[in-house]
Amino acid sequence: MKYEFVVNVFVFNKDGTALAFIKREKKPFVGFYLPPGGHIEEGEHPIHAAVREVKEETGLDVEIIDFRPGIPIVLDATTVRIPSPLHVQIEYIDQNHKHIDFIFVAEVIGDDKLSDEFKGKVKWFHYNEIKGKKMPKNVKDVANFLFRWRRGE
Repeated sequence: MKYEFVVNVFVFNKDGTALAFIKREKKPFVGFYLPPGGHIEEGEHPIHAAVREVKEETGLDVEIIDFRPGIPIVLDATTVRIPSPLHVQIEYIDQNHKHIDFIFVAEVIGDDKLSDEFKGKVKWFHYNEIKGKKMPKNVKDVANFLFRWRRGE
């Protein structure tokens, strides 16, 4: 059985009122809106992969939001804490192929205006727009959770 490591990143715009989505053109989920993401390259740090995938797919520069638990963790000189993902899951692509998927949340740093190169590919959706979009249910659920979290609910 083959496991591949991947990242998906829910990206908030500058004011935290919209999330970036890409309409898939490849299997699986052709025609569905999904957050930016892709494979972690061999030897690549998951945070670097998340930032790289967002840049490649949207043109946006982002900073990962740390979803660390409230547990105090003692680090020493040989240990570095990295931002915690929102969630980690296994996706069953087929019988012999599975993804270990790190789900991160990020916010745009710098300009959140899409360049001409990405305007037709990337869409900003606000909370009230998610319900009517073609997305997997779990993606809608996470997006709705994140909008509520961002508003402090």
